[in-house]
Amino acid sequence: MSTATVEKIHVIGIGDDGIDGLTAGARRLVHEADLLIGAERSLALVPTRPTTQRMLIGGDLEGVARRLGESTHLRSVVLATGDPLFYGTARYLCDQLGKDRFDVVPHVSSMQLAFARVKESWDEAYLTNLATQTLDLAVEKIRTAQKVGLFPTEQSTPRRVAKTLLERRIDYFSVYVCENLGAPDECVTQGELTDIATMDFSPMCVMILVRKPNLP
Repeated sequence: MSTATVEKIHVIGIGDDGIDGLTAGARRLVHEADLLIGAERSLALVPTRPTTQRMLIGGDLEGVARRLGESTHLRSVVLATGDPLFYGTARYLCDQLGKDRFDVVPHVSSMQLAFARVKESWDEAYLTNLATQTLDLAVEKIRTAQKVGLFPTEQSTPRRVAKTLLERRIDYFSVYVCENLGAPDECVTQGELTDIATMDFSPMCVMILVRKPNLP
């Protein structure tokens, strides 16, 4: 009785430089994929064979996991932004289908890029994603932090984060908002919380807080 081969699923981190920013091995995996899954922006960055099936991730990760679970015979590649295991797609998929089904090829994460742009280390920073952490809880952790890296959301924007911190009398941070990192329209804004509380930013941004020296 023969046992069908179960193909590994490759989760590949990709940046705004697209296929050119991938290693030769990662480019080969993308080119040879039978099933390519990713956000619309990521899929647009890579050419594929005419026979390659494409699937948009959108907000339905459960549907993606189901499709991958049913496609064990296909060479499947999931394109993810930056480092797929840093608050990324790979964490959810590994939990659903098992770590042994996956190989992960990371790219530089937007959080890494943001700290590099503002020339701050992040080894002791409090890092969180406001899509999975409530703003109230994050604010209480920020209160005692020295450095903070946040992924804002459409609900918890940098403006709302800044206003909430000021309302809680947490006014001792300098702020950077890094928009569209790696893209031609990349922009880094530095200011006080009072400045950020009046400004709007791209949804694709990272917010960094650095405690001012000689303050409690």
